[in-house]
Amino acid sequence: MIKPVSSLSDKEISNDYLLYAKGIKVKFDSVIALDNVDFYIGKNEVVGILGDNGAGKSTLIKSLIGLYKLQSGELYINGKKKNKISPILSRKEGIEVVYQEPALIDELSITRNFFLGKELGSSKKSFKNFNSPLMEDITKKQLSKLGFDNVRNLNDPVSSLSGGQRRIIALARCFYFGKKLLILDEPTASLSEKDIEIVLDLVREAKRNGLSVIFVTHKAHEVFEVADRFVVLDKGLNYLNLDKNETSLKEMEKILISSRLAAVRELAAGVAHQIRNPLGIIKASAEVLKDDFLVTGDSDGYKNIINMMISEINTMNVVVSNFLDFAHQYKLNIKMYSVEKLIKNAIQSLPVYKFPNINIIINIPKNLSFYPLDKSLSEQVLSNLILNALQTSKNGDKIMIDAEIDDKLRISVTDFGSGIDDEVRKRIFNPFFTTKKNGTGLGLSIAHRIIDELGGLIDIQSTPGEGSVFTIEI
Repeated sequence: MIKPVSSLSDKEISNDYLLYAKGIKVKFDSVIALDNVDFYIGKNEVVGILGDNGAGKSTLIKSLIGLYKLQSGELYINGKKKNKISPILSRKEGIEVVYQEPALIDELSITRNFFLGKELGSSKKSFKNFNSPLMEDITKKQLSKLGFDNVRNLNDPVSSLSGGQRRIIALARCFYFGKKLLILDEPTASLSEKDIEIVLDLVREAKRNGLSVIFVTHKAHEVFEVADRFVVLDKGLNYLNLDKNETSLKEMEKILISSRLAAVRELAAGVAHQIRNPLGIIKASAEVLKDDFLVTGDSDGYKNIINMMISEINTMNVVVSNFLDFAHQYKLNIKMYSVEKLIKNAIQSLPVYKFPNINIIINIPKNLSFYPLDKSLSEQVLSNLILNALQTSKNGDKIMIDAEIDDKLRISVTDFGSGIDDEVRKRIFNPFFTTKKNGTGLGLSIAHRIIDELGGLIDIQSTPGEGSVFTIEI
């Protein structure tokens, strides 16, 4: 696993890592695309970066080469800390990239695109006097390695080519010019099965030649053939970092499916929690009817009906247990964490700019510092509750966030909005429940599920017209 940068000497980083990134954070307006992400790749190593759409895969690699600005984090390339990086500087470090959308210029020829920025025979002062015959010869040979032999004229503009052909040019350029690290972002998109096998063979050849490769994909079966290690991202966060000998293709596919079904797991847990308590009451009532009430008429028929009810209730309890087993696949990551930072991170993750006239006040005792928490899950709960408070508040209102520790951590979110009546309060954690006139959603069932996962409690106190207090206890 990743060692903290602070614990490594420059010599260790230089000897062990070709590229090392620690605590990478990238934001687009109020949206956090990468949150405290760690990543490294060793020398002569192939690393697969996997995750669903929106996991942060492409954002990560674009951040590593300077296309996206880092809000925070440290980056080392070839053993040296980089306070400034750009695509041009990263190429000078021996890094070549194939993006999801091949970076080609439609109006230029196939050869010119292949040598873009690295033309032979040109000088820094002039882009004339190219060694065109040599460039065309090299381009033709490199394209042939990827099975692209049917080019009529290397002087044709790339705009005349198909999407798959354009990708092959970008791949051929990357494999030819990459000196230390190749970064391939969804390299097999738009390619035939034959072309995919050629790309995988070239990755193997690059490793044999001492290069490292980052292979970004959502197809576990492709990258599993060539990778030494796998990094899985989920919603802009580190999810897993596994050596190939620690897993299998089947397990990797399970992990990716599990990540994609996160929302379904939330729903399954919410439904299970809402069914479980009423089922318990119904079963207890049925058993009381069976044991404590005498029927003077058809007593056998009465008992059969009660037994059938209990049997069906037991069946439903099995379904509920299966729902909960399916939902509880998240491995808790409990660490000592700052309560103040937890609250501030939850607020920063929200579009608070949409509520400029609502004042959020945080009250934390000075002696309250660190507490054992699952940072990711706890922030999800708080952000849900704070967003709920923002949406119910009016301009000029304030929201109070209070925290205290008395054996357990208690955090309360108080708003002075419209309040909640008893009927709504009973249903507010139900899946798909919403107080909006149109639409459905998971409501606050996600918060309820997470608090249950953490072994805590959540409580609501509310008076219609005077506001609400949501309190979580962990």
